[in-house]
Amino acid sequence: MESRATRRPMAGAAAIVLAAALSAAGAQAADYSWPVVRVVDGDTVKVDASADLPPELASLSVRLRGVDTPEKGRRAKCEAERQAGRAATAFTEEAIEGAGSVVVRDPAWGKWGGRVIADLVLDGSSLSSALLEAGHARRYEGGRRKGWC
Repeated sequence: MESRATRRPMAGAAAIVLAAALSAAGAQAADYSWPVVRVVDGDTVKVDASADLPPELASLSVRLRGVDTPEKGRRAKCEAERQAGRAATAFTEEAIEGAGSVVVRDPAWGKWGGRVIADLVLDGSSLSSALLEAGHARRYEGGRRKGWC
């Protein structure tokens, strides 16, 4: 069984590999056809990046760039936020399920380990923009997020 001390260097090495892979595209837009395996909530999905990354990073969380959606579970601060979070999650699920193509565009290492920030492009259109237009999200460019209650 691996100890916590053994996992830390492996996680650090995996982060270096991910950073190198994500920066390899340089200044050009980098598009990846990583299949979405699960919608976590309205603004976060899990993808299978095994085609481009080592096995340690194959299951990657992707947070949508530029938007914030309400929380849906225990992290929700009130019932209204919880309901809005469920609606945002359902919107994201339906949008992804109905898409002919799903592209993860310009992933960049996020401030939280194990997660990247990226645009999700469905059939050529931004999922973030669709969430904003449908009223399920608001713009978010970092910093402290506003409450939903």
